[in-house]
Amino acid sequence: MIRGWGRNGVGQQLDQAPSQGLITRISELTKQNQQLLTERDVLERANAALEGQLAEAEEDLAAARTSLRQMMRTGNSAPAT
Repeated sequence: MIRGWGRNGVGQQLDQAPSQGLITRISELTKQNQQLLTERDVLERANAALEGQLAEAEEDLAAARTSLRQMMRTGNSAPAT
């Protein structure tokens, strides 16, 4: 009977050894996941800021094109001196 208990104890230790490795790995993956989520959030904010700058630059370009067209029409329609 004591031998049976000893076997059970060894069996439990063997079962717990891989479990501890899995627990450690899960902890590592959870930490890495949190870091990646934080990095993603930072990059999403940077991307949003860049999209805003791009939209502003596109508006400025459209305004400059319109202004240039008006200047070209005005210059072409003015009498030559």
